[in-house]
Amino acid sequence: GAPGFVYTFHATDDDESNKNRRPLIAVAGDCAESAYLFRPNNDGLYDGSHSTMDLSASYKLMVEIKCGATVGSIGVGYDEFLAVEQDSGYAKLYIPCFEKDKILVFALGSGDDGYDDDDW
Repeated sequence: GAPGFVYTFHATDDDESNKNRRPLIAVAGDCAESAYLFRPNNDGLYDGSHSTMDLSASYKLMVEIKCGATVGSIGVGYDEFLAVEQDSGYAKLYIPCFEKDKILVFALGSGDDGYDDDDW
């Protein structure tokens, strides 16, 4: 199986202008039948070993999206997707699953679901 392409993008369209924010990375697994999303890893960047590793290149797997089909080129956009409730300005990922004739759409957001946790 061949690997797919790598895409860098920011969680919001405003983040791109901030040179101090590292991008997220999406990988189209192609024949692996999955897409992968990586986030910058800020956990344990310094382990005391005086390593020469470039710490800005440290990333961690955020999610594997199992498509069950060949994953094509991933699209990234920041426009609103249809008329559904969503956080404005956040990235939307468009992941094609060829043999299933589907395109999966995932939207990033603030993580605020609008519910008051005190009522639990």
